[in-house]
Amino acid sequence: MPRDRVKLAEIAQKHWVRTGEQVVWAVERKGHIGSAGRAPHVLVGDVPVAGIAEPEWPLPTAAVSSGQFCLDEWAHDPAVWGWAHAQSPAQLAVRWADLFTTGRDECWLLLTSQRLGLVVEGEVLEPDRGGLLSRVRGSQREVPPLVTWWEAPVSVARRFVAVPLGRQVQPEWFVRVEFADGSAFDFRDPQAEQSVRTAYANLGTA
Repeated sequence: MPRDRVKLAEIAQKHWVRTGEQVVWAVERKGHIGSAGRAPHVLVGDVPVAGIAEPEWPLPTAAVSSGQFCLDEWAHDPAVWGWAHAQSPAQLAVRWADLFTTGRDECWLLLTSQRLGLVVEGEVLEPDRGGLLSRVRGSQREVPPLVTWWEAPVSVARRFVAVPLGRQVQPEWFVRVEFADGSAFDFRDPQAEQSVRTAYANLGTA
């Protein structure tokens, strides 16, 4: 069971950030990810060995899983949480899709005043080495509170933008992370506009 956003942010602020760095977002994956015109995303690159069980999420609709839609109708499928837009499997949005897919609901996106990162709690990856059990067994090494699967300076993102998606009168709101390599990753956020304002306020570029 993943922690809530506030607890994860507290752990990151205490154990993951650097001096003078502040956590801005802690974002949990809450559904399937799509790419290449359909969902769920199919792994493209190498990923960590994690062994995290798939949550009992409903599957995307047949139209979304088969790619039988015209534009961004996938946004109305509540089973879809995120979408990777890319022209090449080597682009960052696809890397994010791979890691989120592997990490299930235990992979978190962190935005700080200096970095972007995808992290997983150490105890999730090595449950037998954490807490009292490891001390009883005399474990020779501590499990880090957060394990970094990917990180980069925040400048790897060209911009953050709130995007209304879908074909209905009431849109579905997503935060779009546009990368400098030309790819983009959308994640569902009903408060997308506020999330983007918060990001820029804390990055000092509002």
